[in-house]
Amino acid sequence: MTRNTVLRLLVFFLGIPLLSLSAVAFPQQGLPFFGLIVIVASAIAAYEAAFFFPPQTRDYPGKEVVIPALGAVLPAVGYLSLHLSVPRFGPSMTPGALLLMTMTVMITIIMAVQVLKRREREIFEIINVVSTHIFLLVYPGLFTWHAIRILGLSSPSVMVIVFVLAVYLNDSMAWLVGRLLGPLTRKAGAPPPVAVSPNKSIAGFIGGFVTSPAVLVVASLLYPSLFPGGIFRSVVFGAIVGAAGIMGDLVESAFKRAATIKDSGQIIPGRGGLLDSIDSPLFAAPFFYYGYVLIFGF
Repeated sequence: MTRNTVLRLLVFFLGIPLLSLSAVAFPQQGLPFFGLIVIVASAIAAYEAAFFFPPQTRDYPGKEVVIPALGAVLPAVGYLSLHLSVPRFGPSMTPGALLLMTMTVMITIIMAVQVLKRREREIFEIINVVSTHIFLLVYPGLFTWHAIRILGLSSPSVMVIVFVLAVYLNDSMAWLVGRLLGPLTRKAGAPPPVAVSPNKSIAGFIGGFVTSPAVLVVASLLYPSLFPGGIFRSVVFGAIVGAAGIMGDLVESAFKRAATIKDSGQIIPGRGGLLDSIDSPLFAAPFFYYGYVLIFGF
């Protein structure tokens, strides 16, 4: 057993239970412990994602504060919206409206700051700088906003645990099945199924994909009031979440390949950067939130 395998297993057996524990620790409104984890993770992920871009677009005094703030602002606003009730604004100030307002203000600031450029070479980089920072506002910030919105669903502790298990068991089973069966199912000299992630295998994709519906079926049996409508709905919901989680992993792989970097960082042993570990839930969070609302009607 390689060192990398041991480290991944430790992350699996320790990381997933600890993350699930955050959904039941401090069970006050909004699950503050889980909310804090999401906001901090989004800030770190934004800092790591900045390295997808050339140095001239993200290397400036204060970047260590500005870039993490871009990643944290939207999930922080999402968490605030769980507790904020401002009669002055009336019913029009919904969480979605607050999100749109925050994004508009932040994008305006990103653009307006560019008029302060003084060096000619900096002026020629304005479009690239603006594009970089809007990207970092959206990825991961807009995606983690949806993870925060899960806390507004019925029985948020259960929802968070189901979300964590549906995504991370998908990722773990894809790795395990791919490692065991991938070499047996891939023909010698055949190209990988996905060019942006050559180590992936069809066997791994299938092993991971079927895991998410299985998690949702078990959840529907344990909590029928939260997942009503029979097993078929849960299978469809799980398939959507599973597909989104797989796509999130591939999208981040595409970004890394385009930026010619192997890992987004080295913060997590055996897995690389934090973004390498939350790429799947980033993409899955919007599909989990909207999918639940649309399929189960809550």
